[in-house]
Amino acid sequence: MMNYLNTYRRYACDINRINEEVQRDPENLVMLAENLINADYKWITEQILSSGSKRHAVLLSGPSSSGKTTSAKKLSEEFQKHGVDVKHVSLDDFYLGKDHVDKLPNGKPDFESVKALDIPLIKSTMDDLILKGECLLPQYDFKNSMRSDKTKELKLTGDSVVIIEGIHTLNPIFSKGKDRNMIVKIYVSVKQGIKDNEDYVLTNRDIRLLRRLVRDYHFRRTEPDNMLSMWNSVVDGEMKYIRPFRYTSDFTINSIHIYEPCVMKELALPLLNKISETHEEYETVQRLISAVSRFETLDSDLIPDNSLIREFIGGGCFKY
Repeated sequence: MMNYLNTYRRYACDINRINEEVQRDPENLVMLAENLINADYKWITEQILSSGSKRHAVLLSGPSSSGKTTSAKKLSEEFQKHGVDVKHVSLDDFYLGKDHVDKLPNGKPDFESVKALDIPLIKSTMDDLILKGECLLPQYDFKNSMRSDKTKELKLTGDSVVIIEGIHTLNPIFSKGKDRNMIVKIYVSVKQGIKDNEDYVLTNRDIRLLRRLVRDYHFRRTEPDNMLSMWNSVVDGEMKYIRPFRYTSDFTINSIHIYEPCVMKELALPLLNKISETHEEYETVQRLISAVSRFETLDSDLIPDNSLIREFIGGGCFKY
């Protein structure tokens, strides 16, 4: 499958309109955003199933905090509605480990590089899945930053879909030589920022930063100052290893939820206010504080438990 008309849904992302709707009818704003992105998952699933191939490997990529994991789960639900069995593979399990990857200038392992993955094993695993319908998956020990001795057997039924998720899945090194009719490439990201007329209040990258700030603090025990210190290297990795291949996708999902700054506001501001004046990202922090403070507050109880936003604020029905 190759979609030469690849495009994505665009929203009227104006802070004044968003604030007006939050004041007038916040529940309607939330449900509108949720219904639209759910319609995208449904449409993409139908397009894939109508292509005629018996088995599909869906390669799902996107930068940090784009909502890849929830998107994979949402797509799975849509496939299952059609009676299609879905299996999941995470490229994270193919990391070589901290002692086997290149180092950044600061001496830390460069886990953003595609070379941090076991490339030959990924390619052979994909061949086994697509051609044979079964494989042995490695398992990565994140606690000790090394490959585990354990493996997991994965078997596909006749028309199964396997969703392979990771920041590097669109890299052509993995799909080169494969039957393109059996591979679908999906790119997920926040594709728009929020403006006040022509000026950005929050860029699309700012929105992802806020998502990661909140998620990492509440669910990954990462303090805000540490997360912010890592952010530039994460973005550098995206520019080198993810963005060059985003236009090779068959489908693009714009994962912005136009109401989300109104929810993130109450969660992000206390974290941003913890940052010291001596922090190297202090100017960025002050800009974000000023920007987020301009949004009306929206009650997080209005957000459905299957929303992509729950991946970052918690309280969702999916396991991460």
